[in-house]
Formats: sequence, C-alpha cells, structure tokens
Amino acid sequence: MTFLQFISKFHREESGQDLVEYALVLVAVATGVVAGSATLAGDFATWMATLNAKINALI
Repeated sequence: MTFLQFISKFHREESGQDLVEYALVLVAVATGVVAGSATLAGDFATWMATLNAKINALI
C-alpha cells in the first residue's frame, strides 16, 4: 500500500468521527458547567452575606 492509497483510505473512513464529535460536545458542556457554577457560587455567596446582614440587623 502506497502512502497515497493510505491517505485516500484514511480520508474515506469515518468510523471514529462520532466519538470525536461527542467528545467535543462533552468538553463544551463541561466548560459551560464549570464557568456557570463559578458565577453561581459567587452570586450565592453574595446573597448569603446579604441575608446574614439583614438577620443580624434584626437581632
């Protein structure tokens, strides 16, 4: 098998394409979850601090 035949066969074969696409989608979703959870954690901490200040003001 020559190099040109090998490249031609490799280009036609799509057996692992779905796995790569699913892996890329998984990476994109995981990145969004990590970024979103960091933002949500900051917002939750601010909300808890505000709630704590209001409770302490009432006591």
